[in-house]
Amino acid sequence: MKVLQVTGYKNAGKTAVIERMVRQLKERGKTAAVIKHHHLDTAVFGNSTDSGRFTSAGADHSILNTPGMTMETIREPPDLKRQLQHLEQQGVEFVLIEGYKNDDYQKIFLRYSSAEGHTNVEEIGLSNVLKTFDIRYDEERIMEWFKEWSFGDETI
Repeated sequence: MKVLQVTGYKNAGKTAVIERMVRQLKERGKTAAVIKHHHLDTAVFGNSTDSGRFTSAGADHSILNTPGMTMETIREPPDLKRQLQHLEQQGVEFVLIEGYKNDDYQKIFLRYSSAEGHTNVEEIGLSNVLKTFDIRYDEERIMEWFKEWSFGDETI
């Protein structure tokens, strides 16, 4: 299973990049999972949905089933390593992680944020950074790099 973190500060374009990466993987018939880090528990659901109301009421587990998918919310501290082990056991081929920038998985860093401005990756001490990009200018280069990173050992 290949794991790639997409890191950067708020409004750097992480979500948009991951969306494109997932589409590229699915076009190639690959299984893909995304893990997103958020600093607020309340970001999961608002009280405007039944599932959000159940979670807000204190449910330890809340499962939402629709005709085509299942979404589970578990009230426990996240354990990224355990989540990755679970996904590997499920046969997932690629995991994209948004955030967790201080963890030591292979990562790219989006160095410009409309909220924070330009960030020099060396100044913040991230490890295992394979490449840095500026979403304002590099979106297509990001996708070409990702194609090589994810499928480099296959015939493209």
